[in-house]
Amino acid sequence: MTSTPDLVCIGHVISEMIYFPDAVKGPFLGSPPAYCSVAAARQNTKTGIATKIGSDMPQELLQPLIQAGVDVTGIQTTDRTTTTELIYDERGHKEIRYPTKASSITAVDIPKSYHECRLIYICPMDNDVLTEDLADVVALGQVSAVDLGGYGGVHMSVANREATPSLEDLACGVAEHFDIVKASDEDAATIFGWDDPNKAAKRFLERGANVSVITLGPKGALVHTRENRWEIPPLPGNVSDTTGGGDTFMAGFLSEYLRSADPLKAAQWGCATAICVIEQSGGVSIERMPAHEQVEERVNLGYYGN
Repeated sequence: MTSTPDLVCIGHVISEMIYFPDAVKGPFLGSPPAYCSVAAARQNTKTGIATKIGSDMPQELLQPLIQAGVDVTGIQTTDRTTTTELIYDERGHKEIRYPTKASSITAVDIPKSYHECRLIYICPMDNDVLTEDLADVVALGQVSAVDLGGYGGVHMSVANREATPSLEDLACGVAEHFDIVKASDEDAATIFGWDDPNKAAKRFLERGANVSVITLGPKGALVHTRENRWEIPPLPGNVSDTTGGGDTFMAGFLSEYLRSADPLKAAQWGCATAICVIEQSGGVSIERMPAHEQVEERVNLGYYGN
């Protein structure tokens, strides 16, 4: 890929082990930027990724990025790879442990070929881009989006969470830099200490966002703008593994948002992308990520009135 990508995903890609109550699987390629970049590229969105790995990263884990056509100019080999242990309990709640972590990503680490991309998406595991560097990184794109899972949400390590005086202040301070703010309902409850997705979405708008997206797991998604509010129901499917569901939702959301600038259509496309992914298991793989035509078919077969 020689031209500037339309979408650039920023954050650490990881080598991930997944612990289910009845099985252990991995290592897989994981993380929001890995899921989002591969899923978006599969939908014909010109996508790049900016991340840091160590020489210890198994090269075969990176193959889905290559196979999907993601621009990998922004992958730097530095000190170490972020490795994680994703642990699900019987109720489906998750805990993430970080045996090793790569160094943080700054504006200097973003290739010049990515500058002036149409949309820059910072989607960290655990504060991958430090808050003091956010403004400089965001300035490299025309439109900006963030996943708060790594800024006060459930992706954040226990150590960083305990060292943060106020998760609400952290998340809301981060939200001020972005046009589009995304959090899961679990993230929002962790950040604010109360469970009210609509109130959380409004809070992010109050801090400057134009679009606020709260993913609701099996209940679909919630989207707020300054003028409208939509509840997007989930599409039916046979769920196998919810890992990556929220991240691939955003791949669909951002891909459609780049096409139409319509938050409602974008959220419908996000839900259709996510159900295609969570019907399968296995981390980030080319086979698990639906092509544009597959997502379009799910949208049209759904009950969105299209």
